[in-house]
Amino acid sequence: MIQQDFRTKIENTVFGVRATALIVEDGKLLVVEDEDGFYTIGGAIQVGERTEEAVIREVKEELGVKAQAGELAFVVENRFEQAGVHFHNIEFHYFVYLLERAPLTMQEDAKRLPCRWIALNQLHTVPLKPTFLKTALPEWNGQLRHIHLEE
Repeated sequence: MIQQDFRTKIENTVFGVRATALIVEDGKLLVVEDEDGFYTIGGAIQVGERTEEAVIREVKEELGVKAQAGELAFVVENRFEQAGVHFHNIEFHYFVYLLERAPLTMQEDAKRLPCRWIALNQLHTVPLKPTFLKTALPEWNGQLRHIHLEE
């Protein structure tokens, strides 16, 4: 059975619902490094899947390790343009606790990218996406926040 995810493309706009992992250990965030910046682990939620299940599945698919979902920190309405395509994502950002040691490489299909641990107080110095994490994550007070982004 083919899994359908919550992603739809209409003309030049992609609409999606995503779950992302905020993997923080010893005051550092685990990020994936791509040619245009740093990103957290995550991806589209599948139809019938809970957001907590999605973030755990994404960690397993991309890092190959078991994890446990923790607190939901941010719900984000994220609208941006990338390579001429408009995106409108609803994102659920969870703290995720790894049950195994994280590799320093992310694997997605045939794509392999390096991972890095970046200190929370240094996030403002790197091209992290989404950018709100640079300030919101180090200042997070334990309360769920709803954020609107338009870049």
